[in-house]
Amino acid sequence: MKTKTFLAIIVFAGIIMFPPFIVYGHKQESETDKASSEKKTPEMEFKNEPAARALYEKMIETMRAAESLSYTSEFQWEARGEVLSNCTYTIWLKKPNYFRVETLSSKGDKGGTLVGDGNDLWIFWSGERPFFSSEDRESFEKTASNVYMKEPTPLARHSIGHKTGLLGAGMSSPVFDPSTFHGYTDSLQRYIDGVRSLGTEKVGNQECDVIEVSIMKGQRIWQFWLSRRDYLPRKLKEIVHVSYDIITTEQWSQVTINSEIPPDKFVWTPPEGWQQWRLPSAEERLLKPGQDAPDFELLAADGTKIKLSGYRGKVIWFYIWRAG
Repeated sequence: MKTKTFLAIIVFAGIIMFPPFIVYGHKQESETDKASSEKKTPEMEFKNEPAARALYEKMIETMRAAESLSYTSEFQWEARGEVLSNCTYTIWLKKPNYFRVETLSSKGDKGGTLVGDGNDLWIFWSGERPFFSSEDRESFEKTASNVYMKEPTPLARHSIGHKTGLLGAGMSSPVFDPSTFHGYTDSLQRYIDGVRSLGTEKVGNQECDVIEVSIMKGQRIWQFWLSRRDYLPRKLKEIVHVSYDIITTEQWSQVTINSEIPPDKFVWTPPEGWQQWRLPSAEERLLKPGQDAPDFELLAADGTKIKLSGYRGKVIWFYIWRAG
């Protein structure tokens, strides 16, 4: 009688979008950065401070009250002490539902551009688009250039931050969703359980109040350096606590409120011969019955490594969940 061996592999699926990796040097930490890097337990004690909470709400109120907003951000994403990617992006936002995001890689190469014309968003790239892990190489080669993406953007019900990871150039999701400007409410807002002050600090020529926002009892932390001049950030930091810390930092410059932005900034038309493209759907990516599963390697809870090919001929049970 044959017996089957069952292997349960438990996978943690976070909500982080991984762009193409670009590895560079490290930035020097400020005193506030060093203090926040101290070891914390996921469910750390976090005292909510009304004055700090009021500053956080004032930041959102200022963004939503503005008729236009633009800024340039130096973006960096790191984990385990290694810089995974960095880039520069510039964003223009205008009421009621217009936006544009342009990216530059750390080498100065132009990446993707995202344009919102009031009804739809358009994503296009200078040269080849990035390769995404959800597609195969053959289909990529056929659609690597002269393509664009298009999606509807219902007012206050779409997220710019969920799309910026498609731009390449080392870009991932920003710390704070720019669509807040248009009235969108980030899905993480409901899980905020405390806001506290970290004192004051100068960023460039701006005196800033530094606040820290706890999400899910500290599983995710946001830090904002809010200018006393306009209540908008000049520096932002996100720390996601998993088995290690995933850290995103941004430094804003050229922050401009209520200035005139030319209408053509929010218009884009596909050049002749370009084709609309989309990422493969979840159904399209599923393995077909009888098809060999691609090999992969995972880190087990005891620190050992598990390789799928090591269990060929046996039944594998995947238990996948999403959190944080």
